[in-house]
Amino acid sequence: MRQTRVGGAVTALATILVAGCTSGGPVVGPTGGASAVAPVPTASLTATGPDVEFTPVDPTAPPPLALPRRLAGEVARVEVTRQGATKAFRVERGEPLVAGRTYSVEAACTASRPSTGTSYAVYDAAPGVYGHGDSIYSQAFPCDGHVHRTSRLGLPPGPVQVDVRDLPPDAVTAYVLIHPE
Repeated sequence: MRQTRVGGAVTALATILVAGCTSGGPVVGPTGGASAVAPVPTASLTATGPDVEFTPVDPTAPPPLALPRRLAGEVARVEVTRQGATKAFRVERGEPLVAGRTYSVEAACTASRPSTGTSYAVYDAAPGVYGHGDSIYSQAFPCDGHVHRTSRLGLPPGPVQVDVRDLPPDAVTAYVLIHPE
């Protein structure tokens, strides 16, 4: 007897919950007949809150990104490639910066999920200085498979090095290079 009352209460509760999911038409009970329970207006069940953006569960194949050939007069370059579960960094120095000349920086990154927040930084690479000071220049760029350029960049003369920072965990390929305009 007790089991029947509990079962009936569960059925009534299920009917009320289903009523909240309907568009206001007649509520059909579990036996197929019309129920005496009035439908709950759906507006009362709508919650307000922050906008939510969903990220796909399965990442897509990253867009192809070829590492460019070394350019004449190139000042500095860093290349990042995926090597299994880790990343390999290749850093190259080039020609020192020349006073009065402007330079371009090309930065690109590809990952399974495009992201923002990746950046590069240019550092003074004079002997005994590299890694001991603040960057001379830095810029954020999206890791979206596109090449992003900064043009007409005036930098102080001398050797420099470039570094890429905040790569997404699923980054496949990235590079940053500086060359004269």
